[in-house]
Amino acid sequence: MLIKSEKQLLNFVKYSPIVVILIIAIIVNSLIYIQNSKNFQKDLEIYKKNYMETNKSLIKQHVEKIYSDILIERDVKREELEIKLKDKVDNAYAIVSQIYKEVSKEGKEKSIHIIKEALRNIRFNNGSGYYYLTDMEGTSILHPINTYLENTSILNAQDVRGTFIVKDLINNLKEKDSYLNSYYWTKPNNKKKSFKKVTYNRVFRPLDLIISSGEYIDDFTNELKEHMIEDHIKKTTFRDNNYLFIFDYNGVQLAHVKESYLGQNRLEVEDKNGFKITKEIINKAKEGSGYIKYIASVNPKTGKPSEKISYIKGLDDWSWAIGTGFYTNELNEYLNKKEKELKDLNDESLKKIMLISLVLTIALLFTATYISKVLQRFFNNYNERIKKEITSNRKKDVILYQQSKMASMGEMIGNIAHQWRQPLNLISTAASRIKLEDELNILTKENQTESLNAIIKSTKFLSQTIDDFREFFNPNKIATEFSTTKLYEKTIQLTSARLTNKDIKIIPNIDNVDIISYENELLQALLNILNNAIDAFEDKEQEEKIIFFDIKKAENCKIQDCETPDCIQSNQEGSIIITIKDNAGGIPKEYLKKIFEAYFTTKHQSQGTGIGLYMTYQIIQKHLEGYISVENKSFEYNSKKYLGAEFIIVLPFS
Repeated sequence: MLIKSEKQLLNFVKYSPIVVILIIAIIVNSLIYIQNSKNFQKDLEIYKKNYMETNKSLIKQHVEKIYSDILIERDVKREELEIKLKDKVDNAYAIVSQIYKEVSKEGKEKSIHIIKEALRNIRFNNGSGYYYLTDMEGTSILHPINTYLENTSILNAQDVRGTFIVKDLINNLKEKDSYLNSYYWTKPNNKKKSFKKVTYNRVFRPLDLIISSGEYIDDFTNELKEHMIEDHIKKTTFRDNNYLFIFDYNGVQLAHVKESYLGQNRLEVEDKNGFKITKEIINKAKEGSGYIKYIASVNPKTGKPSEKISYIKGLDDWSWAIGTGFYTNELNEYLNKKEKELKDLNDESLKKIMLISLVLTIALLFTATYISKVLQRFFNNYNERIKKEITSNRKKDVILYQQSKMASMGEMIGNIAHQWRQPLNLISTAASRIKLEDELNILTKENQTESLNAIIKSTKFLSQTIDDFREFFNPNKIATEFSTTKLYEKTIQLTSARLTNKDIKIIPNIDNVDIISYENELLQALLNILNNAIDAFEDKEQEEKIIFFDIKKAENCKIQDCETPDCIQSNQEGSIIITIKDNAGGIPKEYLKKIFEAYFTTKHQSQGTGIGLYMTYQIIQKHLEGYISVENKSFEYNSKKYLGAEFIIVLPFS
């Protein structure tokens, strides 16, 4: 909205707060409603995520527990097996000891024969367990299953892995009385395949007899598997429909809630999406453990197919894939319940918020109406004060600008005097020469022409100087196109006399760029800075007095995007950067922030008014829409270190 009159502004001040409050109230309530809806959906997502994570954690916990139980039970049963073997061999050792006491007088050979026959027919473990005897030389004394081995050397007997069974046994029993070992050997009913066997062995020293008995691990494992399935897995249920299932790696169902599945090979079973359920369960088990999702053939609770997430863990020693899962249709029931709870809670909360919002809106409307009336009265009074201040400031700016012009005019007059001194001296000298030579009758045509040419050249220089200074004071306020090179030359031309007089060297670095601006105003600003730099060398005794004068074209970004001099110097697009830097020692720190204030000066009252840099700031910032800053900079030149003030001016091209 464009405000074209004070009346419109007053109406805006009066009614805009009310409109703004109403708009804010509508927006806030709408946002609250939208946010409530988002929170509602977010809460549902959280409930869904928590439900899934909780159930996944639960099924994993149950599978990991049964896995751990199997490992513990296997270790326990293995220890029990070893203890049983030890007990059996210890019993045999006791029998051998008793017999030896009774028959030892009959000689070693007779004693061994009696012992052998006493142990030959002893059986245990449902007939699969027996004793066998070997002497410390590696000769088989008793083998009730393979009798053809008796009285033959089995010292070099090896299992399928190349282990020397008897040699290893004898070497260990030389140092100790008993030894538990394992190896691979054929079974009496299966001579084509070797099976792992655990044996316990004890040496009877009086006769150098090794008493042994063993058990095949697979017989022990099969009994343990059956025990775990019947006594643990089948009896493990939790949370209504959840049960444990087991496949072997061939796809045979070993455990399931449906008895009809047991013993079946279900490797090719797939769900309605073509997902090979059993194959993927076995693959996941072989990977170690993990989750799979599929459509189960039947949900025990509903009797229908249902999506299921299962956790699978592999027991590689037994080639088992153990798993359990949960049906996701229960999630929908859970979410429907939570959705109703959340909706009721959100509706109640929304009603309270809306009521509070309505009360606050009404209160704010009354407050805004009262404040707008107060502001209207204040604005009327303030408007009058502003008008008075504007009038006063305009008068002050006119006076300051006039003072600045007068100060510049005074400096220019001084510069004119310096510029004219040498050409006037040349004119005087040439005229005196003509007069003197004429009086002495030695004036020649050549000398006369030479002197007259010198006078003409000097008068042209004086005329050009007048034109240069007159152009500076031209009040023309029209922006024109001019080059940075010409700008620099005019600036130096107007200050050359002071620079020469003070023995100050100018080091220029100028990019020739055509710009459109107010040349005289920019020239005045540069002269003010340059004159301040020249004044800074007053009473300074130093070998080199230097002023660096740079004009550079910038490439990258716009003036208003920068807040620091470094940014201004390196990041301007469509702008020129003018830098004037001296080696006069810099400006005292306490003066840096005041340097552009009106009437502030570090010079004596007889030397300065404090208007020059103030007007420079006004010209650059307000008239030319540029940027100006000043800071002290340390730098090195000709292998010498200096400190000086650096003024930076940034101006747009047009």
